[in-house]
Amino acid sequence: GGRCAGAWAAVVAWMLRLVALPAAEGAALLTSATARLRSGKAPQPHFLRRQNSSRTVLEPGSWGAASGPPPPDGLQAFRSKLLCGKSMRVGSHSDKWERCPAECPLFAERAGNDVHCDFRCVEASSEACRTTNPHEAIVDSERGICRACMLEGCRQCATDGTDACAVCSQGYKLRDGKCVNQAWYVIIPVCVVALVLVGILAAWVVDLFRRPIVNQETLDYALKHRSHAKPHMPRDDDFDRTIWPLATNLLEEDVCGPGLRLQFNFQVAIIVWALTIGVGWVILALNDREFFDLGLHRAESARQNCIVVAFGYEAQQRLMLPKTIFSICAYIFSFAFFISLSVRHRRVFQETDAKELTYKDFTAQCSGLPLSLGAENVEEELKVAIAAATGQPVVGVSVCWDFLACCTEIHEALDAELEQRQREREGVDYNFVHQKSLDGKEDKCVVFRVLEDKLFGSALDADVPVEAEKMTRRLERMWSTQMAFVVFRTEAARNAAVTLVAERGGFEHKGFTVKMQKALHEPVSVKWRNVADRSVLDNVKRILGGLAIILLALCAWIAFFYAPYAYFAMNFNYAYGQEPGLEMSLAFTVVVVLGNAMMYITCKRVADGMGFVYAGHREVCYMLCYSAACIFNVMLDMVVTYNISYSKMVGMGMKTYHGVPLGKVTTFIERFQTYAMQRSLGQNLLAYCFPSVFLVPFCLEPLGSVFVPMKIFSALIRSHRNISKHDAETLLVPAPYGLSRYADLLLNTILAALIFFFPGGFTHRTFLALAGSHCVIYIIDSYKVLRCIRATYFTSDRVDWWAQWMLSFPCAIIATSAVFKANCQEGNDFGMCTKGWTLITYCLCAFVGHIVVHTLVLIRVVPYLAGHQACTASQTPYEEIARNSAASWFAANPIHCLRSKYIHKHDPPCDYLQPGKEYLLRTNPDIGCYFEEPEVEGEDYNTSPMAQVMSVRSVSDLTNMFACKRQPSKPSLPSVRDEDTR
Repeated sequence: GGRCAGAWAAVVAWMLRLVALPAAEGAALLTSATARLRSGKAPQPHFLRRQNSSRTVLEPGSWGAASGPPPPDGLQAFRSKLLCGKSMRVGSHSDKWERCPAECPLFAERAGNDVHCDFRCVEASSEACRTTNPHEAIVDSERGICRACMLEGCRQCATDGTDACAVCSQGYKLRDGKCVNQAWYVIIPVCVVALVLVGILAAWVVDLFRRPIVNQETLDYALKHRSHAKPHMPRDDDFDRTIWPLATNLLEEDVCGPGLRLQFNFQVAIIVWALTIGVGWVILALNDREFFDLGLHRAESARQNCIVVAFGYEAQQRLMLPKTIFSICAYIFSFAFFISLSVRHRRVFQETDAKELTYKDFTAQCSGLPLSLGAENVEEELKVAIAAATGQPVVGVSVCWDFLACCTEIHEALDAELEQRQREREGVDYNFVHQKSLDGKEDKCVVFRVLEDKLFGSALDADVPVEAEKMTRRLERMWSTQMAFVVFRTEAARNAAVTLVAERGGFEHKGFTVKMQKALHEPVSVKWRNVADRSVLDNVKRILGGLAIILLALCAWIAFFYAPYAYFAMNFNYAYGQEPGLEMSLAFTVVVVLGNAMMYITCKRVADGMGFVYAGHREVCYMLCYSAACIFNVMLDMVVTYNISYSKMVGMGMKTYHGVPLGKVTTFIERFQTYAMQRSLGQNLLAYCFPSVFLVPFCLEPLGSVFVPMKIFSALIRSHRNISKHDAETLLVPAPYGLSRYADLLLNTILAALIFFFPGGFTHRTFLALAGSHCVIYIIDSYKVLRCIRATYFTSDRVDWWAQWMLSFPCAIIATSAVFKANCQEGNDFGMCTKGWTLITYCLCAFVGHIVVHTLVLIRVVPYLAGHQACTASQTPYEEIARNSAASWFAANPIHCLRSKYIHKHDPPCDYLQPGKEYLLRTNPDIGCYFEEPEVEGEDYNTSPMAQVMSVRSVSDLTNMFACKRQPSKPSLPSVRDEDTR
């Protein structure tokens, strides 16, 4: 475990370091060995030049190159060979860092002639600058240029040689030659209110942690229940279950079902994919350093812009053919890799399903049942009818009931039943509310005490039992639905019954034809309250309502978060390489993170409100809604980024390679194809991806969803006497885990694929950042599953299939970029040269065409390549499985448990299963209840993971930290299929 953790940390650190390295250092790191092997001696000094037959070419990395660093101080004058007043046209051969002589130290771009990138050295005076270019009359000795004003929100500068504005942009007010942002009159009060709220919250948290401990017993009980509710290993030989060790391999171990195992395999596949493309680009770049640097060259003046654009355009054209070939190879590799991943996941799921014997293997799902009132003995009647129709032994029937209207009342009754069982087990009234002490120890702020008393002023009165007559009447008046789950004694009996009923076209029951099929889900995956007979119109209303909520959330995010940022960014003065400060970058990161978090919460609520019967369907809905919302966010980000980049390039006076000012380029395609826009968009996309999207939200997620709530609620419970044990359980219960990580991974892959449209210097940085960030995500998710979530079980591969389909989007984007880059390139054999909407049409055809082909391959080819895992039905009896697994079709059905006590009067009745309280379940073989176990051992919360890491002094300490206190043996045989029956 220690070696694995160290290796992962080293790999992640190396990737992130390589991404963060400057261009020169990164190239030197990767090419030093190659250079020495080729030359057999130390390379020449970087400032030496190499003579070419046509023109002087600078060595890569030299001070004169467009990509090179500036020379040391004092060297400019030594290297300057320019003459005062003489016009010179700069290009890719020019020295970007060259300075004018001391007697005429300023570069001024000539205006009024038809020659672009024409500069001359002039005296350091406003008059000399104004004579050469009336619009750039300000002396900037630090940059060595004549320039215009550099003021935020300025549309037209003054021409008197001072840094003053004549006309301000919309939303700004001219005051003493400066432009004042009028939005500050709104921003400042909002910030003040936000700071006040944050201050109040911080004061409450500080007060909370300073209070004396008066309810430690309740806190210990809640923490113990939190530990019980987490995923545990199967029973060992002593019928004990322990929590999974941190060194558990989630790629192979079935911790929370095959669905979760497929998700972690999907994460690793994305890491391998990104790492392969990133390393492949690095290998390609070893032959030409510009693959590392293209697009990363900075410019601070109009002269440097001309040199960078000329150098970048020529290098891009020279390297376009190998980049296009690499894009085609990356597309072929991605397509083949993702299809092979789909085949492997299908085989893994089939092998897992064939190997393990679970509750669904004994169960058949019946549909088309007649509606019945709860006063009837529906379960027994249906059990007898099915046994007679199929001739197979039936253990029991779990009927689905329509109780959505009284769901809260039902669950309150179940909570009261569990509390009653807990009291009987402990022999004490654990909901006793302590009287407030009179010795003044509860030293709390009055305001905070009033607010807390409103929330926790009265503990749950569990001493009052559920009114049996009232609950009986409620259950007798409840209607059943048309669906039920029938549990047979063996899997073979289930298969025979389903086959017989299918051959007969169903069986008759009370005048209705009942259909039967194999159950595809586990009991814990059923949303019992959502099983209701709804019309098509009701389902349409739910879908339209959910989409409307998502659209409203998007509009709110745009109006309150994105619009202010976009307004400020698009009105910033980007002249002469100015860029917003650190606060703007932080604001951009906050906007991205808040947008994704808002979509996460909204799509989660919408998916929960859709009323899906199975958890797998809910996860698919959530993943698709969240992916669509995030893709919409990305599209909006790209539109705003495009406009910001365009404003920035126009403000910097950028021109095309042929001398046309960027502001005079009218069409989108022509603007997008210019090197200046390609460079700016690539820089913005990389900044958007890393760390704003790839890393920051996933590092903050465990803090906001696990660590901070647990610490605050723990402090609240231990310092508040009015919080009962039931309330404490509710506050500290582990959060449920979903398969939403698929959507995050897919969004990241789509963003990474977009980088192929831009210069090559961003390619390896983006993909290595993606691989490194996903390594961090994998570690965080692994710890979250093993230590921080509520026990669950994902039985279906439906979410994984849709995620595999969503992988067609990054493949389609790479294919589209290959078509875009291959268009109208000189010296290649692609034979395609179109412009305008024709090129857009070709790109759309490539995008849509791949998605269609990818879909057909997933539907037709992947099942054929994966094959079908044949398995002989097991003869293992139901009771052997039921003794080792608590989540049966009976204990998971809330209405079935209440009817067992109040309608059928079973003794003991079927107890309701709540994660973490499996030890409260009682056995009754007559009604199919066989599970019973002692209370499992809880975790030690006094030692935090960080404290454990700091206490490591040897390899054995590290190994013990990742292992369990007691190593469990192999799972007992009833959890797998009998080898003799296969």
